[in-house]
Amino acid sequence: MKVTTFAKAAASAACACILVLLALPASAQDEAPAQAAGDEEKTEAAEGEEKTEAKAEGLPEAKQDKFFFPLVRCDEIRDATVEVFKPGAEGWAPAYEKKFYPLGSAFRVVPGAAGPARVAVTFGTGSRVLVTNAAEFATRPVAIGDDARFLELRAGRIEVSLPRVLKDGLFTVAAPYFACSNLAGDSQFEYKKLDDGDEAVIRVVTGSLAVKGSHFEIVRMGAANRVRIRTTKDELFTSIRGESGDCLVKLDQGLVAQKDYETGETKDIAKTLDFQLSPLCAIKIYRATSPIGGRRVVSMMTFAPNGQMKNRCAFAENRSNVNSGELVVTTSAIKDADRKASDSEAEATEAVEVAAPAKKDDEGEAASDDSKEDDSKKEEKKEDSSDDI
Repeated sequence: MKVTTFAKAAASAACACILVLLALPASAQDEAPAQAAGDEEKTEAAEGEEKTEAKAEGLPEAKQDKFFFPLVRCDEIRDATVEVFKPGAEGWAPAYEKKFYPLGSAFRVVPGAAGPARVAVTFGTGSRVLVTNAAEFATRPVAIGDDARFLELRAGRIEVSLPRVLKDGLFTVAAPYFACSNLAGDSQFEYKKLDDGDEAVIRVVTGSLAVKGSHFEIVRMGAANRVRIRTTKDELFTSIRGESGDCLVKLDQGLVAQKDYETGETKDIAKTLDFQLSPLCAIKIYRATSPIGGRRVVSMMTFAPNGQMKNRCAFAENRSNVNSGELVVTTSAIKDADRKASDSEAEATEAVEVAAPAKKDDEGEAASDDSKEDDSKKEEKKEDSSDDI
């Protein structure tokens, strides 16, 4: 009887232990979903706060992986009059502060008389264009779902501020004869139309950008770099000058024929010249259209800060058999020219110095001859006097 009672007690204890063990995982599983639900509530609350802030500021809601809004907003207008030319409109109309405009709109800023103007146009969070003078610029329309944005320079000085982490290819500043791509950080652009073309000054304050034009490409402009680009009408002449900092410029040198000695095959390859553009350095590109065939012919020269020509070449586009190759003015040639000039100058000086003593000697000989004549005359007089006696 006692054994049976003990067995029943042991069985009851084992059952109780099993129930406890089974109950533990169940409670843990209940705690995990509860915690996840709490995190989701916090995330939804944070997102709700962000959306509320965006709505309070009047900004459209944007996805986390998007840098720009679907529209642009005239964010600030101070001491200036702003006009907008919207796509499909018949003319310019007043632009208003805190109002959104579609991509493809152009903006024109006219400063007021009260004080310095300040106009800000926002592309997205941390992305804006700031104007403090008379200026005109335009946005470009993009396809639905396209993340890139384009800004077109027309007149005046504008400042572009973008996130430093902006991905390459998302923002481009364009002019008629060149385009600045891969912008990140802060940069400034001055653009004006001239009677014979246009002129632009590109300056990077922080971050970087790249510049590409016909027959040249600035691989990267960094902080404190400034470059001036001038182009004539029909793109017949382009001048690139460095004004601050150093940057690498790749210059097109046309096509050259290259032979593969293993296969014997000859193919045309594009050749480029790397030129370090420093302050006071210059690049000049001349273009003309050939009267035969209508092909464009290019002549290119580079200059050092002292004005000395460093490189030059000429070629026809897409013709490897019309290419002068790189004609470099070497340092040894410059030294030889300087040495020859100094030698010729020394020879001329020596010739003058040699000629001068000869002239003196001639004068001395002439003087001695005169003295001889005087002595002979004296002797003749003496003889005459002796005859008289």
